[in-house]
Amino acid sequence: MHLTKSKNYSRLFIIAALFLLSGAAGLIYQIVWHRLLEIYFGVTMTAITLIVAAYMAGLGLGSLLGGRIAHRLQRVVLIYGIVEIGIAVFGYFSPELIHWIGQRTAGSPYPLVFLLSFALLLIPTALMGMTLPLLTQSFVNRVEISGQVIGLLYGINTLGAGLGALAAGYFLVGWLGFDGTTQVAVALNILVGIGAVVLFENKGHVVRAERIDTSSETASSIPYNTILIAAFLVGFINLGFEMLWFRVLGVINKGTAYGFPSVLFVFLAGLAIGGFFWGRKADQSKDRVALFWKLQLGSGIVIMLSWLLFWAALHYPPLHDRIKESFINPQQPILPFVKTENGFVFSRRVMIANLFEYFAPILALVLPASLMMGGGLPLLDRIAITSASVSGKRVGDVHLANIFGSVMGSLAISFVFLSTLGTELTFKVLVLLSLAFTSLIWSARKNLGRQFYSLPTLLIALLLIAPRQGAFYEKLYYVATDLPALVHETRESVLALGYKETPSAPSTLWIGGIQNSYFPTYGDYERSAFTCAGASRPRRILIIGLGGSNTAYFLTRMPGVEEITIVELMEDLGALLNTYAPVAQSTFADPRVQYVADDGRRYLYANPNEKYDMIFIDPLYSFTAGHNNLYSREAMELYRSHLADGGIFCGWMNERHTIPATAASVFPYLEQFRDWVVAGNHPIEFDREYMTAGYTSYTESNAGIFADAARESLKPDVIFLEYIGDRACILEKDKETPLLTDTHPRLEYYYFFPPSKRPIRCD
Repeated sequence: MHLTKSKNYSRLFIIAALFLLSGAAGLIYQIVWHRLLEIYFGVTMTAITLIVAAYMAGLGLGSLLGGRIAHRLQRVVLIYGIVEIGIAVFGYFSPELIHWIGQRTAGSPYPLVFLLSFALLLIPTALMGMTLPLLTQSFVNRVEISGQVIGLLYGINTLGAGLGALAAGYFLVGWLGFDGTTQVAVALNILVGIGAVVLFENKGHVVRAERIDTSSETASSIPYNTILIAAFLVGFINLGFEMLWFRVLGVINKGTAYGFPSVLFVFLAGLAIGGFFWGRKADQSKDRVALFWKLQLGSGIVIMLSWLLFWAALHYPPLHDRIKESFINPQQPILPFVKTENGFVFSRRVMIANLFEYFAPILALVLPASLMMGGGLPLLDRIAITSASVSGKRVGDVHLANIFGSVMGSLAISFVFLSTLGTELTFKVLVLLSLAFTSLIWSARKNLGRQFYSLPTLLIALLLIAPRQGAFYEKLYYVATDLPALVHETRESVLALGYKETPSAPSTLWIGGIQNSYFPTYGDYERSAFTCAGASRPRRILIIGLGGSNTAYFLTRMPGVEEITIVELMEDLGALLNTYAPVAQSTFADPRVQYVADDGRRYLYANPNEKYDMIFIDPLYSFTAGHNNLYSREAMELYRSHLADGGIFCGWMNERHTIPATAASVFPYLEQFRDWVVAGNHPIEFDREYMTAGYTSYTESNAGIFADAARESLKPDVIFLEYIGDRACILEKDKETPLLTDTHPRLEYYYFFPPSKRPIRCD
């Protein structure tokens, strides 16, 4: 009997609707838990990758466990409901638990980061991993309809995950913070759990699988171990491409907090649609192994065509102005408000136009490929299921292998491929891996047909015309800046030095598509460092964020400085600048300078007894992902605890209300300037004589380091023209400004909040 005529049809779709909500809750948890763990374990790519690997490892174990017990259960839907409620129970307490463990293990070595993350997330992720094998066992009562059942369940859960990522990224975190967002996920799990329990208790909705085997389905056309190897490889390739998309789109769309949920939504939505479509095709196909092979090679072809479309766009002059604009004003979701006589008014037209522009590169690069990729797992599930009685176990095994491949793919791409091969060659290597699926049908087919030769030939031809190593980013930066660029990829990001004549005379530094520093300097960062040095006359200095090294070099020239520790997130940034930027060469040649590649907060957590006369933070813009970890109230308290007697905290900023108000809520003394704040535990007094002597010494002996316009801007009298007000002034003018906290990163998740109308200066 066809599925649409089955008595289980309506029950399956009721469960599918619940499974949609379950998928949404799962991704909401993932976003929140990862961000909370990064607070204590760092936002380096190493830490992030290990946290993701730990999360996925728990899912894999859950998939294995669910598959092993599913066929032994008589009340599968009831157990599924209990599992969902169990996830909700953990989710409810998870923020407090993560904070409690994080505060006691912050700054741990990286191997311990993985073990702690794995142990902390094991219970909820294992429960999440159990859900699909349980529901598969419950609803696959006939082998010949298993493909569309699994395709529906896999697709609807994946679609829910995509919607959860979108909702959390664009709405929930900004409005409710991480704690409130977690409670939304808890509510969804409870709703799903109760719905499943009620469905089971209602005798009209009890689902019992009929253990019916058909003679045509008694054996798989390929060995079971081969199916598991294929599932591993699918996970490795798919996760590898996902990370590549994050890398490329992070440069094009910039690394905002909206980048991750936007890419994830498009990717998961494509997987969901593809899973449902190809799951139905799996039941209808007479040769599923051949269909799987064509699908995998087809995915590689579509991926290369999308990649070549991006490459071609860089050679299309009508698009060049738009690319330039996205680098001058970093591409990001723009606030959907227009200014009127009555203030700022929400505009749907502005929102739709801007989001279309923001999502266009994501849709072009990710969606076509994900529609193809979505069929991989449902097809393998369908090939593996030879009996309804083992459907849950087989799905659990296949998805365990797939998750294990995903974990290994994320580790390989992060730690090996990107830093050694670069984006362009990594694309080619992953596409070449899809040719390995050819071995599945090589020995089993006597009449291979034209497609056996044409698809690999087309794939190889596309690889040959794809851009060489480094060519894509070199062309992108040249189009965007009208300057040639030296591009260097690291595990963390893409670094680029724009230059006018030779790489040894750089003009600009770009980090992940965002302009970070100028050579020669215009004095933007030196002014803030100069002010803070004048307030502290520092001996020991901590700088979080190397930038172009202009600030660090400036501070090496200040009187009385004995030691400078630079903590930089990107390990290779120092080496790149030390090779090509004269100012960095002078900085690193100074024996007083120590360079540490680490996350700033992670470093301070790992060195609780270190005290500094001056702490200077110099990160990227406030809209970049992870920015909040350096500017939250908790971060300010951490800086305050690491100040020596009379020490000064100095923070550069591109936002002039929330950051000063947050700092003023922690430090008893604070002075705000236009682009920086100076704060401390004691009254702040600026030593004008010290600053005048420092200015004279620096400008006379380092004329080639800064632009002519910078000389005037570094004069102490000119610097103090940037003064805004003291702590009392800040607390009064920004008394209604919400503060930044670890659990409410308002500046990162700014969408749907109208711009501030408050003046910068005090009345």
